[in-house]
Amino acid sequence: MRAFLILFLLSCSLLSMKCQTSAPAAQGSADAKAAAIAQEVMQALGGKKAWDNTRYLAWTFNNQYHLWDKKTNDLRYERGDSLVVISNLDTKQGKVFLRGTQVTDTTKANPQLRRMYPTWANNSYWFIMPYKLQDAGVTLTYVGEGKTQAGASADILQMTFNKVGVTPDNKYLLAVDKQSRLITEWNYFAKFTDEKPAFTRPWTNYQRYGDIMLSSGRSTDTADRLNIRDIAAPASVAPELFNSSTPINRSQIK
Repeated sequence: MRAFLILFLLSCSLLSMKCQTSAPAAQGSADAKAAAIAQEVMQALGGKKAWDNTRYLAWTFNNQYHLWDKKTNDLRYERGDSLVVISNLDTKQGKVFLRGTQVTDTTKANPQLRRMYPTWANNSYWFIMPYKLQDAGVTLTYVGEGKTQAGASADILQMTFNKVGVTPDNKYLLAVDKQSRLITEWNYFAKFTDEKPAFTRPWTNYQRYGDIMLSSGRSTDTADRLNIRDIAAPASVAPELFNSSTPINRSQIK
């Protein structure tokens, strides 16, 4: 069986082969094979304890910069050199700054604040999806063996969602490398009933940041804006970084 593999939200090239997949189960679950592979993926990434103990993550995706405190759910978001949003993903409260000046007009600030959760949900999934395989509401199914577009042998997982997330109708096929046990490619389906993926993206260039492994490659074109940049998993972050009204020096976040 030819494989096609893995995940998320735009449109791109399609794979030539079909894979028989099912609709999401009523509750989040995993078959035995899929559950075992998910555990292997987590171990290859550094382990659940290392992930849980990683408090801060920073990254740029699609020309948007994020600094996220996993413990408090505080998020610093920058777009371009003018927009800064500091918000809490739980309370949906925060501040919006434009060119260093706080936007006090709520008709302009509130829509920006409301956009932060779905923006973070999408942009963080492009970054840390391999750590989400065992989340509540996720259904994993082992599809079989296949090959990535690069020709590497892989185990293929189907990932669907049971009424969780911003886009619960999505489906992904994930390629888990036979040797490294890391996810190396994904296919994105807008609906779990779709037979062909909307696009396929590589998941490459893993490196260690702090105690965990993170991948930056989402394209073979190094200039592609969907590649992840400015990655950091610092042990601590200066509190003022979650208050600065102007873009910060990303190279100092390590």
